[in-house]
Amino acid sequence: MNLNWINQVGDWNPQLLRELKGRLKPRNLILSAAISLLGQFLLFMYFQTQLPNKLELVYSPSHKYCTGTPESFHQRKCLVDEFGDIIINWQLWYLDVFTWLSIIGCFTLLTAGAYLIINDLASEEKRETLNFIRLSPQSPQSILSGKMLGVPILLFIGLLLAIPLHLLSALAGKIPLAETFSFYIVVVAACILFYSAALLFGLVGSWLGGFQSWLGAGVVLCFLIVTMRIAAVELSDDYPLVFARLINPTYLIPDTAISSTFSSVSARLINFQWFSLSVGDSLYTTLGFTLIIYGLGTYCIWQSLNRCFRDPNTTMLSKRQSYLLTACYALITLGLANWSRLVLESDPGHYKLAENLVCLLFLDFWLFLYLIAALNPHRQTLQDWARYRRTARAKGLVDSRLVQDLIWGEKSPGLIAIAINAIIASVAISGLVLLSQYSASHKLNALFALVLSVSLAMVYAALAQLLLFTKNHNRVFWSAATVGTAIILPVIIVAIFTSSYRDNNFLWLYSIIGPIFAISPDGKYLSPITALLPILSYWTMMSLLVFQLRRNLVKAGESATKAMLAGK
Repeated sequence: MNLNWINQVGDWNPQLLRELKGRLKPRNLILSAAISLLGQFLLFMYFQTQLPNKLELVYSPSHKYCTGTPESFHQRKCLVDEFGDIIINWQLWYLDVFTWLSIIGCFTLLTAGAYLIINDLASEEKRETLNFIRLSPQSPQSILSGKMLGVPILLFIGLLLAIPLHLLSALAGKIPLAETFSFYIVVVAACILFYSAALLFGLVGSWLGGFQSWLGAGVVLCFLIVTMRIAAVELSDDYPLVFARLINPTYLIPDTAISSTFSSVSARLINFQWFSLSVGDSLYTTLGFTLIIYGLGTYCIWQSLNRCFRDPNTTMLSKRQSYLLTACYALITLGLANWSRLVLESDPGHYKLAENLVCLLFLDFWLFLYLIAALNPHRQTLQDWARYRRTARAKGLVDSRLVQDLIWGEKSPGLIAIAINAIIASVAISGLVLLSQYSASHKLNALFALVLSVSLAMVYAALAQLLLFTKNHNRVFWSAATVGTAIILPVIIVAIFTSSYRDNNFLWLYSIIGPIFAISPDGKYLSPITALLPILSYWTMMSLLVFQLRRNLVKAGESATKAMLAGK
């Protein structure tokens, strides 16, 4: 086998050459091609078995792929030609083949590709070769892009072999080639986004050991299934949750109005707007908006990749980058709210504000989980910072720089930065609340829900930062487990207490469900004291955590300074 072309690839990206040489073996290529061709054959034969035959007509005169008048849900009366053969709706049949090929291809590319990339990084870490790769003269972008392109190469080859059948079924289903190739562009962009996220998870999640790759692939699979399921229940697209659907490329599979597997893209996104601009009127504007989301997400992840690959002990984001990320995220998700109804109509509906606010808070919840992990530094970084602060005070430097350091510094605790990000997100949502055509009581409940959300986020952030400063070698695991428990356990406890006595519903305010309860119909009957108690409780809890963290930092700074002076 002539590998000259592979060597030429090595001149462009040595890491890609390393991955290709390790994987492009004849046995691997044959196995990849065999699995792809066998899968296509089985799928094609399965759809052959779904065609109606004369024996079935004895029991049921209608079928999905018949061409007569509609008789029931997705069923049409079967007609026969002059030879007695059933007239088949071949366009619909090929559309379904095309759709399921697209779904299987997307799931395979994203789930299996994420697994392979994370598993490869875990193997490099286990063999202790990842640090040697870091010492190479290649740039981080070259190394990581080589991993992204080279590790799933056999997966790419297998799916490329399915392109002829995919294009044939698209043409037979009368899908324009422009829409088909536009879908390919979206899938490529989605792969770049998901594979970038897999690289980041592979670098920062090494503490999970062998479970890391299964967890990453499982999260991707669950995300695809859940968002695909949401798309199938005909939920309106004038809610911010459409943001999560657009990240799933299966939601943008092109089809025509006769397809029964999914409704057409234009029909699904007819209500899709961004700040009242009708983005869903055209497939291409929708795809363009989706590509912008993919591009911004990929850019953000690569900022984290560059930082973590150079220095595994640094935070995933700088504080300045986090402010920009939150501002962009807030702008995009806020624009997906139903501004036409909430702001421009005099009677937007009784629950419209609450529904949109719940969706926005749900999306922001995942952002702040990422920010808590991305901005809170670990023990050694905090210890170096504490020693620097103590040394600066000993030299008589002005301590007013502390606030500036907490806002912008690379090694300082991340609590102030997370608080600023929370303020950015809450101010953006507050603008929608204040501009909405609702009464003052509705707006007050919504603002109360925002304050409650910020308070919860700060408690989780302070708890995570305190645990990341412990001496435990498994502090990342314990930090994640404790924050997860703090999120889930109160919900279970409150559910037990409120299951028997409805008068105890206010206890939901002491859990992650609190903001939702605050804007629910029951939230209208909360007294001012009942509403303020959970906020005071959260701020008291956060103050205690911050006080303990400050105490530990001072003690660590003193110990580190004494050790440094003793060494001299």
